[in-house]
Amino acid sequence: MDIQCQSIARLEAMPTIIKTEFCTLCNTRREVKMTRCSKVITAPDGNRNVIRTDLYHCEVCKSFVRREDQGTSGILINGDTFTPRAKNIWRAIPGDTQLKILNTVWCTRCGGMSGITDITAKVDSGMLVLMGKCSRCGGEVARIREND
Repeated sequence: MDIQCQSIARLEAMPTIIKTEFCTLCNTRREVKMTRCSKVITAPDGNRNVIRTDLYHCEVCKSFVRREDQGTSGILINGDTFTPRAKNIWRAIPGDTQLKILNTVWCTRCGGMSGITDITAKVDSGMLVLMGKCSRCGGEVARIREND
């Protein structure tokens, strides 16, 4: 699936301090600044999706902490990296729950909770298995979701 950006990155608000999160560069919890931007993605079939991206940066060292992407129809996935069965299960999960799943992955390399990027998915023993890279350090991570 070839996805194209039609209009890109419009800032909706000035950055604001939201909460504290672990900064891997400072190696401690710090206040983070969140900046929100939006873009419109048009798929080859003509469907349009507005993607909201929240970027979080450490207030002290200004390093990137994490990002959250959410579309009007849930979290975007690359159809080529999800098996058909995994894609069906993923699309049945509400967008806010998808976001929680993607941002609560344990990374053994970082030694803490992180997000997952470069996602592939399959169904194994009836469970959705998401595999990818840690959004902080790039280490290999996985997340398993049992079907309800």
